[in-house]
Amino acid sequence: MMRMYLLWGMTLIILHTATNLFSTDLSIEKLDVSVFTDADGDGIRDSRDNCPDVWNPYQDDSDNDGIGDVCDDDDCGCSSERQLIYVCQEGKTRRVYCSALSEPNTLCGPCSEQQQEPACSECEADDEGNIRICVINKRSLRNIKASCEDLEEFFNADGSLVDNVECGRCACEMIGDVDTDGDGRCDSLDECPNNPRKTEAGMCGCDAYDSDGDWVCDADDICPGGSDKIDTDNDGIPDFCDVCPGGNDNMDSDNDGVPDFCDDCPNSASGDSDGDGVCDDVDVCAGGDDRIDSDGNGIPDACEISKCLPTGNTAFEWIQDVSINDYFNLTNDNGGYAEFTDPALCFFRGDELELWMTPGFIDRVAELSFAIFVDWNGDGDFDDQQERVYDFRGLRERGIAVRIPDFARTGNICARFIINYGRIESACDQCIDGEIEDYILTIKERACDQTEESFVYDQDQSIQNLNGGWGWTSPWRARVSGNPQAKILQRSLSSAGITSIGRKLGVLTPSGTSYEILREFALDNEDIWVAFNYLRRGSAGSMELELGANDERLAIDRNGVVSIGGVAGPSIRDEAPSLIVLNITRNNGPDRARVWINPAGLNSLSGNPDIDAPVSYDAAMNFLIYKFYGFEGVTEHYLDEIRLACTSDRALADIGGETPPIVDQTIDIAPNPVARGRNVGITLSNATFFQGRLNLYTMSGTLVLTQPAVAGLNVISTSNVQAGIYILEIVTDTGTVTSQLVIQS
Repeated sequence: MMRMYLLWGMTLIILHTATNLFSTDLSIEKLDVSVFTDADGDGIRDSRDNCPDVWNPYQDDSDNDGIGDVCDDDDCGCSSERQLIYVCQEGKTRRVYCSALSEPNTLCGPCSEQQQEPACSECEADDEGNIRICVINKRSLRNIKASCEDLEEFFNADGSLVDNVECGRCACEMIGDVDTDGDGRCDSLDECPNNPRKTEAGMCGCDAYDSDGDWVCDADDICPGGSDKIDTDNDGIPDFCDVCPGGNDNMDSDNDGVPDFCDDCPNSASGDSDGDGVCDDVDVCAGGDDRIDSDGNGIPDACEISKCLPTGNTAFEWIQDVSINDYFNLTNDNGGYAEFTDPALCFFRGDELELWMTPGFIDRVAELSFAIFVDWNGDGDFDDQQERVYDFRGLRERGIAVRIPDFARTGNICARFIINYGRIESACDQCIDGEIEDYILTIKERACDQTEESFVYDQDQSIQNLNGGWGWTSPWRARVSGNPQAKILQRSLSSAGITSIGRKLGVLTPSGTSYEILREFALDNEDIWVAFNYLRRGSAGSMELELGANDERLAIDRNGVVSIGGVAGPSIRDEAPSLIVLNITRNNGPDRARVWINPAGLNSLSGNPDIDAPVSYDAAMNFLIYKFYGFEGVTEHYLDEIRLACTSDRALADIGGETPPIVDQTIDIAPNPVARGRNVGITLSNATFFQGRLNLYTMSGTLVLTQPAVAGLNVISTSNVQAGIYILEIVTDTGTVTSQLVIQS
């Protein structure tokens, strides 16, 4: 046999021949020559190389699958997730669990065995292979840090950066710009280049904010710090600021700041001041316990006039009714004793009283003893001169007409009516076989007694149900529309002819609101004089005075013009108190009204009045009604020193009092409005040296700031004051001056 070797391309062909006597055998065999090659040049012949195309002289095969780790892209030789292997991540060699192979940019094996990638752009990479670039667009600059392969969208094919991308951190200089407010946003890209807190104006603009995130700008925010959008009870007050959840916060009948729905005493601003469980507006006995009424006569013990209290037996007879002049009271059987009060039981010294009573019987008419006692001196014993005014024994109603003596005590006294089957020894007899009834009378000095109101109440009180001032037959009652504010303020107004005492009533009427107060008085049915001080300040507002059912009311319009009965007179001056004197004369013909505005004194009333007009006055309706209205903005009204009488000398009587206050000065405020957190300068114009107080009130009358005040410049800080509209008050030895301050957010 002969063997021949031929090289055919890369295949060695071996020819075998076999010879015998009869035949010749020729066969061809292909031989693989890879046993002689090393394609990756790692010193390992391809036939033995577990990764012949990648240089791997160490032939690492972690999972023993015959494929070298450097080209085994399925699991880096991992047989379990908890197996530890070496990998190259972000240019650093790390020893990790196989579970980390799912992380991006992770290559099997140490970094030293990886081929080095060329730089991805002209930007210089750091030690970890990362670069920083600045992306510039129409509204912002973006700083980006990442490795080259993550930034393909920012590079051209040749590795250069695309337009609007520059190497390095962003800076305004890259776009030829500056950052005026230092907020990191270049001016050309900053909608608010002068406000470091804003880069976009948003819905509130560059200088305003929506601090509580309720989509309502702070300047219009009803509830700072809470959502204005949630108002569960639909009363216009968001839940976050709702004083009375579930009720209407705008309904506050007594103007005490507590809505009616949550107010235990909705018609009494003072609530239940004596703590007896009875609201002041219906409290019979202010300062005493209305619940204790030992004799059951409807008058609490604490307000009973001191007197003896006899008892009667009404098994057979009693007092059926009592009349005192025009007053009639059907009482029937009251069990032996009763006491009654009524505003109509008001009389003057010298008046004649017609005192009558009618007996009642259970079976048949019988002869009875009748007696009437009046405790003229108010000492409670009915034993003094002329106090037993009537005695009689008979069958039916009996009475007498008696004149109130000049020595009768003014104020409250008691008239006692007794019916007895037997003899009546005294007003304090015990074991009366019949009934006793007491009536509380109010006695005044004479028909032209002055009725006055100087508002001598505690400061900051509401006027509702206050009952000071002599000669009135009821307390003040208030009616409001909208949300006006009213309370007693310190120091009085003053004017020529009247020296003021006490305090004054201040009323704030915002636009579209009204405040009305009324009170009953008792004077005779002839002439009537009314004098009062009034001051107005601020925006447009008006005031009206009504006497009873008089439709032709005295009015001060929004321009300060005074009129009555369709006749206009002069104007009052804002910022200064005005004395207004009204006289209604009734001469058995058409009633006439005369008005004097700021008269110099009593003597000046003898001359011509400023207004003389026909009116119609119903003297049976003894109501004094003041009404205050607000139009644009907030109007301040001040009322003081109301006098009523039958003659001018009584109406304008000087009853003494404090030094007249100076209220025609003004407060200079700068700046106004002021941004919250800034200081405000306060100066009282034309002020000589004084030491007083500077107070800041909310529109609802809550004191939020107070500090000493002096002549000259006063400075207050608004850092701790919420944005809103406030009343600024300076109190001096000679008076009080107020103005309005607006604090913006």
